[in-house]
Amino acid sequence: MKVLSKFEIRRLCRVVNATPLARLGAPTPEEAGHVDICEVKEVGGDRVTVLRQESESKGAASKMATIVLRGATQNRLDDLERAIDDGVSVLKALLKDGRMLPGAGAAEMELSKRIEVYGNSLKGLVQHGVKAWAGAMEVVPRTIAESALGGREGNEVLSRLFARHETADGKGENWGVDVEVDFARFML
Repeated sequence: MKVLSKFEIRRLCRVVNATPLARLGAPTPEEAGHVDICEVKEVGGDRVTVLRQESESKGAASKMATIVLRGATQNRLDDLERAIDDGVSVLKALLKDGRMLPGAGAAEMELSKRIEVYGNSLKGLVQHGVKAWAGAMEVVPRTIAESALGGREGNEVLSRLFARHETADGKGENWGVDVEVDFARFML
């Protein structure tokens, strides 16, 4: 195989678990890498070289994948490529940084509950302000439930969500509104 791009050489090395070398000479067996199948296929009128790892022997299973995009126009292909690139970038950022909040109103429900508990420990007029803030945090899950499910069903889902967040096992803090199943359930 002839590879002209430095980026493609790095990618190829990651696929076959090889080490890119900057020196002349034969690579050692550890540096050479391994591939089970190397074949040339035609995809959409273009010839492409396909490398596949089918066995997991010697720890050779690759963690790389290729996404082949096809579209009617180059503009459409560019849009698809940008969308996939954005999605992959978001996933990389989430995996690198563990500070991720559960969605669907789960974080707001848990904050509301904890602010309410804090407000109960206060005295005087400050207590009313803190409790009002706790009530304001409930707007997000309530809006999600009522917008997606309607008034009565939204209130029922919100009641189940309140009950789930009050469980003593401590596992209810990640539960949010699932608009597809019509039930308060785990959303992350």
